[in-house]
Amino acid sequence: MKNIAFLFVLFLFSGCKQGEKKEPDGSQMENKASNEKPFVRTQNYAVVFNWATQDEKLVMENTVPQSDQLLALWKDSTVENVYYDAKAQYDKFSYFPNITFTLKAEDKTAAKAILNDLVMVKKGIATYTIHPVGTLWLKRDAKKIEQRGLTSSYVAVWNTNKKPDMDITKKQNDAVLELYNEGAIENVYFDIEGTQKQNQKTDFVFFVNADSEEGAKAIIDDLPFVKEQIASYQLYPVGIFWMGLNEE
Repeated sequence: MKNIAFLFVLFLFSGCKQGEKKEPDGSQMENKASNEKPFVRTQNYAVVFNWATQDEKLVMENTVPQSDQLLALWKDSTVENVYYDAKAQYDKFSYFPNITFTLKAEDKTAAKAILNDLVMVKKGIATYTIHPVGTLWLKRDAKKIEQRGLTSSYVAVWNTNKKPDMDITKKQNDAVLELYNEGAIENVYFDIEGTQKQNQKTDFVFFVNADSEEGAKAIIDDLPFVKEQIASYQLYPVGIFWMGLNEE
C-alpha cells in the first residue's frame, strides 16, 4: 500500500488551530438544527493514494485549495484517523509527507465521488484506491499510547482465509483487546461479515505501534489468527498519528 497525500504543514497550521469554544445562543442552536444533514448510514474506507506526478511546482501551486478541501472533510467528520509519514519508505516524493486516513461515505460510489472532487485527483497529482474496512471498534487511547512510549505506526490490513470457529475468534478478540490495553495497537476497524463470508470487504484493519517494521510484525505474528493461518495481513508504515475523530 503506497500512500500519499500531502500538504501536512499547510493543513496543520492553516486549519487545525482551534480557538476557544463558545456556547451557542438559542438562535445559533436553532440554525444549527435546521441546517443539520439527515441521518445517513455510512461505511468506512481506507484511502490509499499514489503520486501521479513528478512536477513539484504543480504540487506547490495546489497546496492551498487542497488543504482547504481536506480540512473541510475533516471538520465534516468525513475524513478521520489521519496518520502522516514525513520519512516515507514507499512512494516518496520530494519533501512532501505521505498521509493515510479513513473516509466515511454511504457506499463505494459516494466515496469515489468525494475523492474524485479533490484537487489532487482532478489535476492528476495523485491517484487512489479505496478499501472497505468495516466499523470502528476500538478508538485510539492517547493515555495508553503515551504510557507505552511514542513510536512509529504501521497499518495492518487483514483478509480472512477461512471461516474461524467461535473458540479461535474469542482468542483472537481477547488478544487484540490485550494489545489495545497495552497501547500496542489502536484504531481497530472490524467487519464481522467479512470474517464470516467470502466477500469483497477487508475483514479488519488496525494500527500497530512499534519501533520498527520487524517489531510490528512480531506483535502481529503472535496473534491466534496468524498462528492458526486463519487470516493473512499486509503491513505498511504510516508514520505518526496526526488527527483522530472530529467530535465537536
